[in-house]
Amino acid sequence: MTTYDLEIRHPHHHSDDEAEFFEEMSAEEIMEKFNGMNWKQLQILMLQMRGGKAVFTVTDNEQNLAVQISLIEIPETGALAFNFDSDIEVEVERSNLFGLLKYSTVKDAAFQHLNLTATRDLLDAFTHGELEAIRALYTEQHASLAE
Repeated sequence: MTTYDLEIRHPHHHSDDEAEFFEEMSAEEIMEKFNGMNWKQLQILMLQMRGGKAVFTVTDNEQNLAVQISLIEIPETGALAFNFDSDIEVEVERSNLFGLLKYSTVKDAAFQHLNLTATRDLLDAFTHGELEAIRALYTEQHASLAE
């Protein structure tokens, strides 16, 4: 069974040393922690404490991969919004300026302005080793942005 390390940084934590750190957690425990976070309250706290951040970082030490979920302080809509950054490598096809040549480049999968449900689904996929699903979603989003 894969275990994960978890680091939670609240807006009132002024340095990384103050963050909460949990070792060797199961996928279910990670999801319990994520679902137990009072994200709306953290968003309000972020607005009150300028420069404060709410960050949820999960590390898979076996595969040497991590995801970092950060709450957006002032989202474009009234709903909660998150950025999902990872070091899950994805091969992306690119074209040159004239579209004549295509080449591949490797990027880290990252998603911006996700709602709570989409963020939860990506975290669940990561903790259950479904990295190909994350890569496919990133590739799909990247392709639609390129059009």
